[in-house]
Amino acid sequence: MRLRLSPIVAVGLVGSMLAIAPRVIAADTEIVANSEAFENREISEGAVSVSVSYTPYDFETVEEFTDNLSYQISYDGVPYLTDSQSTFYNGVVSLNDLDNDGNAEVIVETYSGGAHCCTTFLIYSWQGSDFAKTETGFLDGGGGVFEDIDGDGRAEFSTFDQSFLYAFSSYAGSFPPSLILSFQDGQFQDVTLNYTDQLRSTAWRMYENILQAEQQDYEINGVLAGYVAQKIRLGEYEEGWAFMLAHYDATTDWGLDIYDDQGNPVGQYPDYPTALASFLQELGYLDADGQPNPEVDRAPHAVDAVEP
Repeated sequence: MRLRLSPIVAVGLVGSMLAIAPRVIAADTEIVANSEAFENREISEGAVSVSVSYTPYDFETVEEFTDNLSYQISYDGVPYLTDSQSTFYNGVVSLNDLDNDGNAEVIVETYSGGAHCCTTFLIYSWQGSDFAKTETGFLDGGGGVFEDIDGDGRAEFSTFDQSFLYAFSSYAGSFPPSLILSFQDGQFQDVTLNYTDQLRSTAWRMYENILQAEQQDYEINGVLAGYVAQKIRLGEYEEGWAFMLAHYDATTDWGLDIYDDQGNPVGQYPDYPTALASFLQELGYLDADGQPNPEVDRAPHAVDAVEP
């Protein structure tokens, strides 16, 4: 059996995976909602403007968590849509031209509360005659950050593949593979393969965490799962798979259960490598023949841009 580390040690083991760089946005294009209520606070950039109102929850008296962050988005001074969200403790509304088309996107970041879950980003982008909305869905950990990685004037969204959390270990014992998205034509596009340096740097941190987990007799299979996927992205699947075979923990059954479409357990994989291969096929990192697919598309298409 593998021992559980104290929370402090566990966070130190794979905490680097969840460390999200601070947002780099000018103060005059960002509104932060936290402990104080406000009404009709405005920011603008070019033709796009947004007016925001917010009321923090009073957790001692609240009976129903209705939307407490509302906003009206305008283009050239004309209001086009009004929307609202629920956010716990803090939220952020900002303007950033993500696709470098001359019109800023409105980015609404909300938090659902909890130890490390969940952050959601909603993006409103001008599409010529109206604003379209898309979203990331729930993101665990720090969620992600918009940053211009390659200096081309477009902000990429740096995050990680959420599907790997808890799949073969606890949250603290997980290390999901990198996921880098660009925002184009009102939708997220998976551009992870364009950033080999970032992929290789993260793969090295995964490798170090695996060695540390072995030394401390800590959960290892969750990190190995992300490592194999990361090596697939780098075109080094065979090397990653061989490394996994040499280091995985055969004593744990975490992630071995098989479920039907209703979530009922119907069986169990014979071992971790078999379960991992099936998991990677389900997500698209391996194709139906078990061959690596570095170009797997993990962008959040389930919430593609729609008219609000």
